[in-house]
Amino acid sequence: MQPLAGIRVLDLSRVLAGPYCTMVLGDLGADVIKVESPEGDETRGWGPPFLEGESAYYLCVNRNKRSIILDFKTDQGRSILHKLIKESDVFVENFRPGTLARFALDFESASAINPNLVYCSITGFGQTGPLRDLPGYDFMIQAIGGLMSITGEPDGEPMKVGVAVADLFAGQNAVIAILAALQARTQTGRGQHLDISLFDSQVGMLANVASNYLISANLPKRYGNAHANIVPYQSFQASDAWFIVAVGNDKQFERLCELLGKLELVKDSRFALNAERVRNRDALISLLKPIFLQRSAHEWLSSLETAGIPCGAINTLDQVFAKPQVEAREMLIRMEHPAVGDFKLVGSPLKFSDTPVEYRLPPPRLGEHTAQVVGKLRDDHDR
Repeated sequence: MQPLAGIRVLDLSRVLAGPYCTMVLGDLGADVIKVESPEGDETRGWGPPFLEGESAYYLCVNRNKRSIILDFKTDQGRSILHKLIKESDVFVENFRPGTLARFALDFESASAINPNLVYCSITGFGQTGPLRDLPGYDFMIQAIGGLMSITGEPDGEPMKVGVAVADLFAGQNAVIAILAALQARTQTGRGQHLDISLFDSQVGMLANVASNYLISANLPKRYGNAHANIVPYQSFQASDAWFIVAVGNDKQFERLCELLGKLELVKDSRFALNAERVRNRDALISLLKPIFLQRSAHEWLSSLETAGIPCGAINTLDQVFAKPQVEAREMLIRMEHPAVGDFKLVGSPLKFSDTPVEYRLPPPRLGEHTAQVVGKLRDDHDR
């Protein structure tokens, strides 16, 4: 028994935020029906790389789903979709606000068919506000939502994060909201409309940096790989490679100084306390940089770990997936696909003692389950 066994999710989303959300729900046991237009989810063509015609991008967020082709712009397509809405618990869509209302597939229309339906809309800017009608792309949201202004080297250009985090933040928030709404339904007997936006999700994830600004009114700077509130907490260059040191408190700083043979820094009023180290960041870092250049990254990491000082190598992806920790945590899985054969995916980070995640279905081919799903609707109608 999985946590969401018996829950049916009707998934009209495409690209990343919505499909990531519905994949997580599928991993947790929900029956996810991916409703695609005859052209299919556009990420099917987002490559290279491709694996036997399926893009790696599409494969990464579409396991544990069944795909049906349905053109809801036609009367027949809408009729089938209405029947599926009646039998579903959750509806996920990421069209621009107002789009689905033109086809009687908005929240009001869907809830009239099924009052118990949890209806989740994922958009760039939400259902309200002056920006509601703008398209929402992760890159755009990282810029408008402030993330790029705090990412990158101090004197360099603003940078986006290497993964589409605004999309993924929104996808995770959608999962949280859906689970909460399903729980609320057990008490109220009603579904509800969930309004999740990439913009809100991005602003919400500014966390301590936003709080720093709201409390001080000082605009945050870009610190590269350094930390706004903790020093030293950044990358350093060894004799052969870069690595990171993350000193989280004054005791760890004392241990670092002892390891470096620089205990006099602990007695220096400029560096004794973290608040002073933040104020005197440049002076301290200029003292540490030449020391770290004297040994290899491996030597430093070994010494730092022994001293109990948080640190880490800056791994490339081949190094990440070769780590025994990845195997131990089952973060690299293999699935069998009827078109591509055996292939690898990133595993779920959700671990349960009693109701573990299961990888039941590989990412479906376009329309692979249309006959199965629509045929059952007809069989049920005939009965």
